[in-house]
Amino acid sequence: MISKAVLRQGLAKDMGRRHTFMDREFGRDDYDADDEGTFERGLVFVMMSFVSEDSKAIYAAIKEECVSLGLRATRVDEGHGSGFIIGEITSLIEKAEFIVCDLSHERPNVYYELGYAHGVGNEADDILLVAKTGTRLHFDIAPLRVQYFDDEESLRSILRRQLASMIAVTRA
Repeated sequence: MISKAVLRQGLAKDMGRRHTFMDREFGRDDYDADDEGTFERGLVFVMMSFVSEDSKAIYAAIKEECVSLGLRATRVDEGHGSGFIIGEITSLIEKAEFIVCDLSHERPNVYYELGYAHGVGNEADDILLVAKTGTRLHFDIAPLRVQYFDDEESLRSILRRQLASMIAVTRA
């Protein structure tokens, strides 16, 4: 049987880091503070519901705030052709410098994508969790820091402040 550490090392050449989000959070031996991972500088992958009434406006706010900070936001639905969508999602998660995850609307796909992002080594400083005020967080992610917004303007304020801090911390 292959150990989890060996498995992660084998996958690491294609994915973000050799350690996972939980290795860092729980101080496990696999955590390597010097492993910066591989990513495309400036790329922000946005995980969110596409089907809600406000999704277009929310995404527009995220995209505009990213541009103001010199970042490029993208969602998987901006892809072209008939590619394998889950492959595109995992590729974007693996190569994004930052991830913005909107947990509003409690979509299972968003939770899945967040779990995958944690599994390939994206760290707390790489991921911004946001949700509309009143969103019910499910058990496994309830302990994580989530920034709640009331409207587009409060979301913009959160994005401006948090993304600037994330850039400063991760690019120091």
